[in-house]
Order: sequence, then C-alpha cells, then structure tokens
Amino acid sequence: MFSRISTWKGSCHQIPRLYGKPTHRSFQTTRLRLTEGLQNLVVPNTTASNIGVTEQTAQLYLDNVFPLRMSVWDIRQLVFRNSKALLESKVHQAIPSPDLPHDFAIKEIIARTKDGGAIVKFTFRSTDATKTEKAKDIVERIQEYIQQSNIVAPFNLQQVRAFLVKGQPFLEDILARYPTPRLRIEFQGDPTNVEALYTHLRPYGRIFDISLYPNPNIGKDPARYAIVQFTRIRYATSARNCLHGHVIDNTRLNILYEKQMRTNVVKDWLVNHPRITVPVIAAVFAGVTYAVFDPIRIFFVTSKVTQRFNPQEYALYRWLRKETWARLIPGDDRQPLPEGSAWADDFEQTEKLKSWLAERPETFILITGHKGSGKSALVKAAIHEKKHKLFIDCERIANARNQSEMTKNLAKEVGYFPVFTWVSSMSGLIDTVVAATTGQKANLASSPDSQMKNILETVAIALRDTIPSEKEARLLAEDEKDTTNLLQKFKDFIVGHKVTVPKQTEKPPEENEGEKPGEEDNLDQHSIPIVVIDNFMYRETSKSAILWEELAEWAALLIENGIAHVVFVSSNASVMKTLGKALPGKTFSSITLSDAPPEMAMSFIKKQLGEEVTDPNLPEIVSALGGRLTELE
Repeated sequence: MFSRISTWKGSCHQIPRLYGKPTHRSFQTTRLRLTEGLQNLVVPNTTASNIGVTEQTAQLYLDNVFPLRMSVWDIRQLVFRNSKALLESKVHQAIPSPDLPHDFAIKEIIARTKDGGAIVKFTFRSTDATKTEKAKDIVERIQEYIQQSNIVAPFNLQQVRAFLVKGQPFLEDILARYPTPRLRIEFQGDPTNVEALYTHLRPYGRIFDISLYPNPNIGKDPARYAIVQFTRIRYATSARNCLHGHVIDNTRLNILYEKQMRTNVVKDWLVNHPRITVPVIAAVFAGVTYAVFDPIRIFFVTSKVTQRFNPQEYALYRWLRKETWARLIPGDDRQPLPEGSAWADDFEQTEKLKSWLAERPETFILITGHKGSGKSALVKAAIHEKKHKLFIDCERIANARNQSEMTKNLAKEVGYFPVFTWVSSMSGLIDTVVAATTGQKANLASSPDSQMKNILETVAIALRDTIPSEKEARLLAEDEKDTTNLLQKFKDFIVGHKVTVPKQTEKPPEENEGEKPGEEDNLDQHSIPIVVIDNFMYRETSKSAILWEELAEWAALLIENGIAHVVFVSSNASVMKTLGKALPGKTFSSITLSDAPPEMAMSFIKKQLGEEVTDPNLPEIVSALGGRLTELE
C-alpha cells in the first residue's frame, strides 16, 4: 500500500540523492532545483497502521474428516486409512492456503480420529488488537470455499465444516470415553446462564435441550455444571473441540462427554407386566422348541423304527463280517434267529401271529402267559423279517427311581432325542416365582405326564411318516408295469419275433384293474410298522400306573388311525382290564402261552447243547426243571 506524500521541511543536506536519474542542468535557481527533487522523491511507508504487526497463531477445527469411533468394536476406523499423508491431503483440499489473506500458513495438523475431525494450527500476520477478527475472517473464507467447492466426506457424503477454536482443546485418548450427543459443561468460576450457553453453542449445531445442575430455580445452591443435548453427535464433537477451555465472563468451561442413560421402554413394559409377558415368553419358547427340535426328534425316532443306523440290517456289513471277522473267530458268525431261543417247533402260534400282522390294524394283539413262557421270543420270531418295528421294554422304564428318570428311559426306548427333563422342574420354579410376585399362577408347570404325552405323540408322527401313501404306491406300481412292457417290446424287437403285446393286453387290463387295489393293499400292509410293548404292566404301583394308562391310550390311537400294529406282551392277569378301558367295545387277538411239553423242552436243550451230548439222565433233569424257557436257558 502506498501512503500519501507530505511536504518536506528538512535542509538541503538531508535530501537523498537520486541515483540512476539523469541530471538536467539549467540556469534555474537553487530553489527551483530543490522543488524538482522533492517531486521525484518516494517516502517509505511508516504509518501507524503497520506498527505492531507480528506473526500470530490460531487454531481451526475441521469436522467430518474421519468416521466417528462409537465403541471399541467400531471397525470403520480400520476401513478408512488414517495416515499422515492422507490427513495432509484432506486438509489442503479443504483449505485454499494461497488464496487466504494475512500471510496465512499451516503450521501443524493434529488428527482427532475418535471425534472424527482434525485441529489445524495456522499462522498469520496481524496486530494483537485485530488478531481475533482476522482469525475469524480466515475461517469464514475457508468455510465459504468448502461450501462453494462442495467438499464432502467419502464415508457419509456429508459436507466438511470449519470452526475457529476459541478455547484450549483437551487432546485426550482415553479408551473408555467415546463421543456422545450429550455434553457435560462444568463451570470453573461463576455459573453461566442458559442464554449465554445457547449463544456460544448454537453455531455448532441444533440443540435439543440445556439443563443446569443443580437447578437454581429450585434450590439455593448455584449451578455447578450444565448438560447440553445436541441433536447429532458431530455437533457435540465440534463444540467440545472448539469451546473446551473457553472463558465466558471470567468463567472457564470444561467440557466432557456425558454417557447417555438410555431407558428401554420395551424392556420396562415387559418387566412391569409379568402377568402378560411371562406366558407370552413361555409360548414363544415352546414355539421355538417345537420348530427347531421336533424335526430332529422325528428324524431320530424314524431312524430307530426303520433301523437306519443298525449295521445288522445292511447286507454289505453282514457279508464283510462273515468274510473277515467270522473267519478269524470260529463260531462268531453264528447269528441265531429268534426261533433258536424260542419254541422253534411251535409253528402254529408263530404263523397265527404273522397272519394277524399281515392284516390291517384293527385291534390289539395280546401275548400273555406266566413269566418265562417265551412270550417275547415268540414275538421276535414273528417280526424278525419285518423292516419297520419298534420294541419298547417297559421293565427298564418301570424300574426308574423317579418320574424324571422314567421319562428319560421312555425317550431312550423309542429313540426320542434330544430330551430335556429339566424343563419340568424349571417350569415349576418359574410358576412359583410368578405366583409369589403377581399373586396368581401362570400355569407354566409341565408335569412328567405331559412330557410322556409329547414323546408318544412325536413317536406317532414318526410312525405315520414311515407308511408310504397310496398315491406313491400306485405310481410306483404303474412305473414298474410300464418298464416291464417296454423291456418286453424291446426284447421282441431284437429277437425278431412279432410283438403280441396288444393281443395279450386285451384281457389283462380288466384283470389288473381288479387286482390293482389288492396289490396296493398288500404293499401298504407289508409296510405298516409294528410296535411291541414288552413287559406291559410289569409293576403295579402308583408311580407306574400313569405310564400304563398313557401307553394304552397311545396304542389305541395308533390302532384307530391305522398307523401301526401294537403287540402287548404281559405276564399280568389284569392286563385285559387296562386295555379294555383304552379300546372299549373290541375283542383282542390274544395268544396265551404255557409251559412247553417235555418233548419240546428236550428238543430245545439238545439244540442249545448240541446233538453230541448224550446223557441218559438228561430227560429226567429236563422233566424236573419243567417247560419254562427261562429255567431251561
């Protein structure tokens, strides 16, 4: 800048010599030459405006440079790189240093990654009196440049903001403190009113609420701090980095993040209404259990019925065992059929039982007799060739010490897995707690009887799934017939004979139509599973009485729906009374076994000991033992 030229009042000796200018000599007087020299004189700028101009330092805060770090598990800081070169490039992109006045220059850049911004220390030339005004002017120019250039952050597509730092930023890296929209402003000095706080905090963003604590309108004590709630977290981070340490009317502001005490309305409602929430939670838990575990349980029960995981049912395993292990150990390949341990010569009873099992289930099949008469062996001999069968030994179930163990043994017998016996005790405990807190029972307690019913219902579903539908059987029969006809035609064509299928198919269709339902019925009857309940009513006690009633009702359900044949094996004389209550109005197909005659007992002993054993006293010993299978074995 150039200043105004003033009149020279010095002597001629004080006039500076003008070097480099040609001297024009003339006959003018000395006074005229002096005036010409003064006109060409340039006086240096020594006005009062440049007196005291020095290099000043200030700080500005750039918001929205980094993503906010909300917790220790926040991985956004790992996605966006945080290097010194990247930070400098972002700052220089937002600050047009060459275009700023007052000899602006960036001195230092401090990253505030947790707050999502950066503090820029810069220098400029100004006097002490105009330092604040020129610093504000520089920051305003930077903010205008950012808005005109539309500089946005790549991680949230929001515009970068620039603010002048008025206080002394608290550059902390405490791990337990993270940005929140709530600020705790502590007053180091006299308290500040709400109007002053709003005036200083509003430029950084919209404010939701400002509260003074303790409230001066209620108590006599002055306010010690204020809680300011911003609408966004970045507004709070900008205010904290710019105003921490700022002095307002001789009061220093210390600003910290205040943790939010979030009140979960849904949680409070659930806790305050246990009469509604507890039954709903129990119903949801039962629904999830049914949706998740029931298909698994049905799969395991079906596997037990179909012998899916029994290697003895696979021909490959039997062949490998015969060719390897049986050759190493002589006599190990003996796999006696059930007839070997039963009355093998009693074909009449065995065939009678097989004929009943070949029909559709209409009533119970009851095998009775005193203990040791070979009832179980007879049933095993009859169902040996059946593929779908389920054998339930009630003796193991009845010998349980308590109801929980009885339920577990029943689940083990039928292949029910997984089973949670602790649910009964847990539901009873919850019911007791609810009754103590609300005064009313929630009726959540599940008795062992209900658990037994659930197990038996799952077994019934699994048994039903093992029966192929009539449609599938019909389609299978039609496919087999079409395949046979096609192969026959192809064979006749290759041999060269005339195909006579049309002549043969004039009558068979009527015959096949008449025979088709019977074939399907035989197929369905052959695939109907068989349930054998052995040692039924093994022990008559109050604890086991519920078990016998549940098994009888479940068996009646299987018979009435045609799901499976049910064979009861019992030595109890009162078994007819219990079964009659479950399936009234129907006669049972029953077989009663007694002791075997001496000839059959002798035949059994010879088969077990070998034909080479010839003892003259053996008939007397056998006749003394009697004809009970257990004693003979």
